Amino acid sequence: MTTAAGAMTAAPALRRRRTAARVLTGVLILLLFGVPVLYITMVAFERSAHFLASPMTPPASPQLGNFATAWSGANLARELINTVVYSVVASGLSTLLALLMAFPLARRLIRGHQALYALLAVGLFLPLSIIPLFIEARMLHLFNNMPGYILLHIEPGMPLGVVLLTAFVLAIPAELDEAAWVDGVSYLRYLGRVIVPLTAPALLITFLYGMLGVWNDIIGPTVLLAATSQNLFPTALGVYSYYGLNESYYTLFAAAVVIVSLPLVLLFAGTQRQLIRASMAGSVKG
Repeated sequence: MTTAAGAMTAAPALRRRRTAARVLTGVLILLLFGVPVLYITMVAFERSAHFLASPMTPPASPQLGNFATAWSGANLARELINTVVYSVVASGLSTLLALLMAFPLARRLIRGHQALYALLAVGLFLPLSIIPLFIEARMLHLFNNMPGYILLHIEPGMPLGVVLLTAFVLAIPAELDEAAWVDGVSYLRYLGRVIVPLTAPALLITFLYGMLGVWNDIIGPTVLLAATSQNLFPTALGVYSYYGLNESYYTLFAAAVVIVSLPLVLLFAGTQRQLIRASMAGSVKG
């Protein structure tokens, strides 16, 4: 009886602690992520004079024209097309190559698989070496052209993709492989018909992670594209054309940031269910 009474008394206290933890987590998320987003959106509707005079107050009269000016002034239409091509193609190739590497690593089909996996895992924590990448681009004629820019953005997303996909492949029974070999199914057909559907959550995360890295890359286009080749610029360079050493257009800069961020926000909102399923699948399989 004493034990049951103690449990009943502890249950409300535990619920209160959980509620307090959830509220605190929500407040921290709002402060760290929500407030900056709301502020940059507010600045996008400001008049330049009002923002410089009072940067922390809401606009007296929202300026929708800031978005039209930012769109035309930075040539965001062309740059958005370039960014979509860069990010989709590079992340798609990165995801494909990660799958082709993860399956033989998980099934131990190659020698030194443990060392190779460890090397890729270490690659998750290593910074990107810009100077060697620039030298490589110049030597291989990958500098200042669209195919070269795409090829040089395949590698950054691969380590995470290989590590994630290897974990998912390890959760797939090896008996499926044996049954496929007995039936005479080819290697690539087996990957496409069996492994891809079973690892779809990990493939989605790998693709979105790679796409996000290419979309938000600022240093890459500065180093790998010439300043005169504006027809190859992604949105990152267009956005930062409103921010300079001698003069900055903060309201137009904020409007351009909102325009460039909107496609990613819609993409992640549209794939939210798939991402939740991916996290649940990973927790169950892990």
